[in-house]
Amino acid sequence: MMIYLTFVLFIVFALFGVPVAFSLGVSALVFMLANGIPMALIGQKLFTGMDSFLLTAIPLFILAGNLMNAAGLTEELIEFSKLFVGRIRGGLAYTNVLISMIFAGMTGAGVSDTAAVGSIMIPGMARDGYKKDYSTAVTVISSTIGPVIPPSIPFIVYGSITGISVGALFVAGIIPGILLGASQMVAIFLGSRRHKLPRIEKKIPVRQKIRITKCAILALMMPVIILGGIIGGIATPTESAGIAAFYALLIGVFVYRSITPRKLIKVLIDSGVTTGAVMILLGTAAIFSYLLAAEQFPQTVSEAVLSATNNKILILLLINLFLLVFGMFLDVVPALLIMTPVFLPLAQHVGVDPIHYGVICVLNLAIGLATPPVGMCLFVGANIAKLPIEKITRPLMPFIIASFLALLVTTYWADLILFLPRLFGYL
Repeated sequence: MMIYLTFVLFIVFALFGVPVAFSLGVSALVFMLANGIPMALIGQKLFTGMDSFLLTAIPLFILAGNLMNAAGLTEELIEFSKLFVGRIRGGLAYTNVLISMIFAGMTGAGVSDTAAVGSIMIPGMARDGYKKDYSTAVTVISSTIGPVIPPSIPFIVYGSITGISVGALFVAGIIPGILLGASQMVAIFLGSRRHKLPRIEKKIPVRQKIRITKCAILALMMPVIILGGIIGGIATPTESAGIAAFYALLIGVFVYRSITPRKLIKVLIDSGVTTGAVMILLGTAAIFSYLLAAEQFPQTVSEAVLSATNNKILILLLINLFLLVFGMFLDVVPALLIMTPVFLPLAQHVGVDPIHYGVICVLNLAIGLATPPVGMCLFVGANIAKLPIEKITRPLMPFIIASFLALLVTTYWADLILFLPRLFGYL
């Protein structure tokens, strides 16, 4: 019974705005004090939760994404995306989704996507006649593609928990990420006339198209470097992250010449602060996960669900619903750390491949970034637009429904998700 009370205590702390790392740590500490568990375990598990060579890829991917932002490549990628969808009705809304799909191949996180793209696209769309609440809704929902399309920080964390190849997870995330972006574009198309979305009438001269493409090529090489190294067996995820960070630094300093020594110092400090927050989270989550495992909480959940039904379709639906609700209150990484030990054994029991489950789990929690009441991307987007969350929620709902449909396809069409991992020899 005490482990259930600890779980409830954690949720209460999180709902009252206590940082997730402290919510996890304090609730675990209460459990340990109540059960007489030695306090030395805290230091041990805190360290082992962060002590993984694979996890060193996280600060390097964070650094690479921050360097790309500092270099000013976001604007170039937006202009490049306009070449494909800019002149369609609602062209800037399509551009918003497309730029997020490209940007996802560089940062691996949703919140950084919202901040980088939103700061440019939300005011830009408003200037071109789009309602600010609609512009913000598109920016928020498109940011959920970030954790799914590789490189993906949540996939790195999931791989470190389960021991599954991060390369296999990266490859498996490509099709669901594209599917998620396509579903959001369909929602834009269906609502384009109702929202009276404008279109860009002005033609872009051929010479300007060539110039824009040349400027964007250097940025577009980043996902190629990352995925090519991992899939080709040339580099590990950590090594690919290091190469990507070095490549972004070279572009920013020597090609665009937009990264000055002062700006570089700021990028390094920001990356260090973000990395520190993530690592503390990983450490405290390791303590909490250990206690759940020691109290056989995952087995209890599995037995409870299996006593009600053995139907694979229903079990996957229950897992999805639970993850979606959990994702409304927690960021992707802590939710992943807590829920993976609980639901992965249950999913494997009904024949779900661990790679497929990893994609389902990350996609669920990524959608949670955009859902009220405390979706992280939703908060960042609302802050950029200077709008209350309630005003953004209404235009956001069709996009959330479209994303749910993409989630259902991902959940119940396993062969579609595992096609690329099989093709590249991971299965």
